[in-house]
Amino acid sequence: MEIFIILLLLFLLLLLRNKKKSSFSKDQRIAIISVMYKPKNIESWLKIHRDLGISHFYIRLEDTPDLVNFLSSQPDVTLEVGTSNASNQYNSIMDRQLKMANDALILCKESGISFLIQIDCDEILEGDLNEIRNLPESVDTFWMQNFEAVYASIPTSEDNCFEAKYFKDCGKSDSGCVSYINGKGGCRVTNNTESDGCHRFKGKKKEVKLKNMIVKHFESCDFEQYIKKYQRYQKGVVLKDIPFPYYRESILAKDDTSKLKDIFTKYRVG
Repeated sequence: MEIFIILLLLFLLLLLRNKKKSSFSKDQRIAIISVMYKPKNIESWLKIHRDLGISHFYIRLEDTPDLVNFLSSQPDVTLEVGTSNASNQYNSIMDRQLKMANDALILCKESGISFLIQIDCDEILEGDLNEIRNLPESVDTFWMQNFEAVYASIPTSEDNCFEAKYFKDCGKSDSGCVSYINGKGGCRVTNNTESDGCHRFKGKKKEVKLKNMIVKHFESCDFEQYIKKYQRYQKGVVLKDIPFPYYRESILAKDDTSKLKDIFTKYRVG
């Protein structure tokens, strides 16, 4: 009888411990910060992340007046409306992303957000957010590997942004990814963390790579978006400063639609 009571007490203690751990995880709210220019399928982007468990979105919307009313009406979106830098899109966007991330960190502290992640409007998170919520206190920054979308054919404006044939693991040396390969980051919201550019945050404690959370990158989303992006990048850019052949070739093609289709097919269709 005594053994039974002891086992029962141990069971109840274990149950209580798991319950506390579960509620701890649930209380750790996670937000996204993103600087956007004419985002495609923004409703899908928001829904995917809401379903994942994201609590709030800090969005800087540039040069996209038709979406201001929609985003302003979303109760979980804090919206900043702005304009892009027409003279040098490629470099200046990084400065605005850094500033927006640091501004969002201040708002996160005021709102009780525990973690902040930075991604773009052509990227989605995938995985289990509890991996972030359950990070030990010794970790204040983290990052996730990015995977790049490959299409069965050139996507058009009629296609949803967030569908692809398969994904390249950009963490592999022979991945063939056409854009960045160093992932995207996030941080614990504290007085010691801040933005470290458009891919990382920095703090005073440990940084870890998450094992299960990843970023899926649908670079430009479709052919029409692709053309517009690299037309903007033509202004004021210094080609030697751009490390990606795909970017450089796309900028040099200018308005030659046939050449742009060849470049897109070469790098993005498989």
